[in-house]
Amino acid sequence: MLRRIVALVLLATSLSGCSYGYEVLAIALNGGLAFVVSPKSDSHPSCVRSIGVMVADRRANSRVDYDTYWFESVAYNDACANRYPLTYGASLKGQHQQDGIVKAKALRREVVYDILTTTGTGGYGGGRFIIHANGHIENLGQR
Repeated sequence: MLRRIVALVLLATSLSGCSYGYEVLAIALNGGLAFVVSPKSDSHPSCVRSIGVMVADRRANSRVDYDTYWFESVAYNDACANRYPLTYGASLKGQHQQDGIVKAKALRREVVYDILTTTGTGGYGGGRFIIHANGHIENLGQR
């Protein structure tokens, strides 16, 4: 299911002339993990409609499977109820979509995570991060 969602987001990004992209960063906030828009991004949306945090598992046959650690999606008419910074695992406000919800799982150290977000009807965010053994969060840019 999530592979289909990721594929649709990537397809929409490449086909839509009115879409825009932005980089999402992972940060430490109030003793937890949160996501913000990179100050270096050309676009700076203030809110989120969907978010996915996953690990790419590269198979020997070059296929990529994703292990989803958190996924939620709400309706477009949520009046921008979910604003950055967005805390990892905090339930999104609004009418949840039928794509399914994956409740946040505990994150592991020394694992690279991908972040995918959508904003409104044409904004797409992404980023990668790792939490090192000492707790330091390192952002690795967009894929």
